[in-house]
Amino acid sequence: MNRTPDEQLIYDALSRVDTPRFDIEQGVRLRLAADSGRQRRSLPRRTLLMAAALALFLIIGAAAAGVSGLWQHFWPGAHIPSSAVTSPGVSQTAGDYTLTLEDVMADDSGIILLLSLSRLDGGPIDPDARLSGHIMHAGLLADGQSFGGGGMDNPVLSEDGTALFFCCELEDHRLSAGETLSGKQLTFTADGVVIPLYSDNALGYQPEEAVSLAALGTLDIPEYSAGQDAAALEQVSIPLPLDEKFPQYRILGAAVTENGLGILLSDGTVQSGDLVCGGVLPEALVDTRTGETYSLFGGDGVTLSDGTRGVLYTFRDCPLTAADLPWLDLVVSYQMDKVLSDAPFSLTFTADQNAALTLDIQATVALNGTALQLTSLRLSALDVSFTAANGIGDLSTLSDQGIAPVLTMADGSQIATVWQGGSGSTSGPSSAHFQPVGNDGNRIFPDTADIAAVSLAGQTIWTAP
Repeated sequence: MNRTPDEQLIYDALSRVDTPRFDIEQGVRLRLAADSGRQRRSLPRRTLLMAAALALFLIIGAAAAGVSGLWQHFWPGAHIPSSAVTSPGVSQTAGDYTLTLEDVMADDSGIILLLSLSRLDGGPIDPDARLSGHIMHAGLLADGQSFGGGGMDNPVLSEDGTALFFCCELEDHRLSAGETLSGKQLTFTADGVVIPLYSDNALGYQPEEAVSLAALGTLDIPEYSAGQDAAALEQVSIPLPLDEKFPQYRILGAAVTENGLGILLSDGTVQSGDLVCGGVLPEALVDTRTGETYSLFGGDGVTLSDGTRGVLYTFRDCPLTAADLPWLDLVVSYQMDKVLSDAPFSLTFTADQNAALTLDIQATVALNGTALQLTSLRLSALDVSFTAANGIGDLSTLSDQGIAPVLTMADGSQIATVWQGGSGSTSGPSSAHFQPVGNDGNRIFPDTADIAAVSLAGQTIWTAP
């Protein structure tokens, strides 16, 4: 199971005092379910990456455009237009590993990077190794600024077992995102090489034993609301299952909140040998009398009496009160990585090839009584997008009813597209983005030189000269 970086992003958000309560359980569970036993999919579910600025830069000019065979590992049978691909050939050895940026496909709002990771000694690589985990992260800088959100699919192990191939895709569909990535100095960064640790159907590494909250049952449990001094909540110090490795993590108290019974845990990042942990999540509260389980709902970050951080967690639809504490257990998971290398990577390059077309158009398309006033069209191998003078609300019909541009190619064939997102203001302008797919629903990468026309809702909005 490959746990996406989204959960760490959520956890970090919860650990801030000014972070509002966040219903994390449903979203995280859906992501975990989507990733469980995951194989390469035509429309991959991508996850958020944290951009990391690193000190070491390796700057190598981009090589001539070309297409490596790595694309077939992630999109079997797909035609990849060479005019859209840059092959930088940038490589860096850091610690015991070498990371190479093999191919790049970029336009103004997105980028795909194909990378290979191998051991310096040429030996077999651990197939569970990752460039991003609970604590260590990867990201992209464009002219020094963090670019986009997205994620990295499960890597593919080479046939000889000595390399892992990664596909990283990032997107930024905001109108304010700026100009094309082409020609900008781009830097892919990774904090190191790790193995993110997970238990089945858990948010992290989950020890088999739960933690009894009986010690809290003898105490007067205070009421608490966000912003209050949390010192009064610190009444106990109950060790957690991995206390020998991470004694810093403890249950410190409980409180009655507007969302029900809350449990206070210490927080922070701790290293023990080759393990580094970013915190402990209480996945569920269990009533041992009935077996009823109440899953994690959200949390409030607090400052503890010693100046360190803690989080007061609450649980979904939980009717339990302080009087029930003697019969409650807490199931926890550690947000933990096994560090294979903490030597950071920083690969700097340019994406000179994109073959994207940006076209000024004037077209009015009627959609259920709404007239979309299209002002520009952008075509690339990654994306089909248009800008409209309308407000963002007028684009809802496109996503609600599955209305999307259709590409007519020079040979007369047609390529459908699917909605990817929109951005803009309520008063306009706004933009809509779509991804080209084949008849079987698999993602494809059209050659813009072969696009003869584009239509929307049955109306031609552009024809090639």
